[in-house]
Amino acid sequence: PDRFKAMFPTNYDGPILDWPRYERVTEPQDQIDELRANYFALLSLCDHLLGRFLDYFDEHDMWKDTALILTTDHGFLLGEHDWWAKNRMPMYEEISHIPLFIHHPDFASKAGERRKSLTQTIDLMPTFCELVGAKVPSEVEGKSLLRLLEKDGPRREAAMFGYWGGGVNVVDGRYTYFCYPRE
Repeated sequence: PDRFKAMFPTNYDGPILDWPRYERVTEPQDQIDELRANYFALLSLCDHLLGRFLDYFDEHDMWKDTALILTTDHGFLLGEHDWWAKNRMPMYEEISHIPLFIHHPDFASKAGERRKSLTQTIDLMPTFCELVGAKVPSEVEGKSLLRLLEKDGPRREAAMFGYWGGGVNVVDGRYTYFCYPRE
């Protein structure tokens, strides 16, 4: 919406630039500024909608009996490292270090605390299973995150991440090993 775009004015005067190519940055500065501004406007809309969702939790006193988990699948480069988007470049921190927020009524006293434990997206399904009392199938390698809400502690020595056709990466919380497929 225009009200969010207006928060990020640029000097660009051309056709709509609302999504960059998944490629190296080659655009002139006015186009770079416009692409970033439009992305920031989109994020502002998302923040606004998340705020409305959290306001709904407040208005209906849902914090005392409803768990809430918020995450995403990947980050997005906006010219950092001279790249746009994701997929073709190394999985830089901006792409691979994704947000994870968990609220559970039983651990409300821990609200606002951060955890250092390595987690992975594969941990979400066992977490949801534990939340509803369902059995986690034996072949599942993820681990429920609910115990981390009470106390931070090591969950695993390392975590793997990557995507099809790209590098497979391993992180131990301090170092990251990138292993790329042979061409």
